[in-house]
Amino acid sequence: MTRFGFHVVLLRLLLILIAIIPLTPGGAAADESEAISPHFPRPPALSSNVVFWKRIYTEFGVGDFVLHDRGNLAITYGVVHVNGTTNEIRAAEAAKPEIQRLRTKYEGILTQLAEGVTPEELGPEAVPVAQAWGCPCAPEQLRRAASNMRVQQGLRERVDEGMQRAHRLMPKILSILRRHDVPHELAALPLVESAFNPHAQSKAGAVGLWQFIRSTGKQYLSITRRRDDRRDPIRATDAAARLLKDNYQALGSWPLAIIAYNHGKGGILTAKAVVGSSAIEDIIARHTGPRFGFASKNFYPEFLAALEIVQPVILAHTGQTQDSKRKSRSTREG
Repeated sequence: MTRFGFHVVLLRLLLILIAIIPLTPGGAAADESEAISPHFPRPPALSSNVVFWKRIYTEFGVGDFVLHDRGNLAITYGVVHVNGTTNEIRAAEAAKPEIQRLRTKYEGILTQLAEGVTPEELGPEAVPVAQAWGCPCAPEQLRRAASNMRVQQGLRERVDEGMQRAHRLMPKILSILRRHDVPHELAALPLVESAFNPHAQSKAGAVGLWQFIRSTGKQYLSITRRRDDRRDPIRATDAAARLLKDNYQALGSWPLAIIAYNHGKGGILTAKAVVGSSAIEDIIARHTGPRFGFASKNFYPEFLAALEIVQPVILAHTGQTQDSKRKSRSTREG
């Protein structure tokens, strides 16, 4: 019988780790990411989300389970670490008891803070929680936070494997994107969708490199009993380029074209009308449609995090470097 070891990194340490990576546009990390592409800006309001996802992609592995606030990804309560397995399902099962213990502890802290108990009375672990939420704050905010926790498993190994596949696939992907006259940065999207795996299939029935569901795929690809072009990386990339270009032409910006890839073009047209804004950060912050949940709200930040990781490969295959790209952009803007 395999024995699993647990290690818990608590809030105080995590806040220090997060503080090392700037969460505001004033920091070096934010400046660098903003310079990646004029097509895909990184609004300050989304910076902490991008940092969160980049850490999930590059720092946290299959045995790491990050307990965080669902709405404010700058607030991370702790990390449960499972030793002894590299299997995602087994690691998740083994982590459940410790995750529940950690969740219960912080639910209790937040609830008691909402009832007026001071952080000092609750002990040293409550102080950084109160600080993270800017207390003194409204009791309702703390009660809401107590029921708004979420756990995210690390994806480092999945991303590492995906980047190995990306090197092989990138020349063909970029060639197709050039032919359709769409930004080459879109080549980072398969890292989010499938980790560049042409054989990937999700529980929801999405298939292939670009994870087309059947209904959307049929608009751009041949999907029959005998042939499913979603599994063909060349045909699927051509279809994705056309879909993303259609989204852009309908919505007027590449950030909205990206989020519509997840939520649907019609859904984002509705969101624009309801919110009264076409700014990606406004839609993410203010749209409350029934299907516009955590995955949709984080799809664009996840893409930006993936772009930071994939960009060196993209530039290597387009004959550019990050420095030359910045210089070219500075010349155009000057």
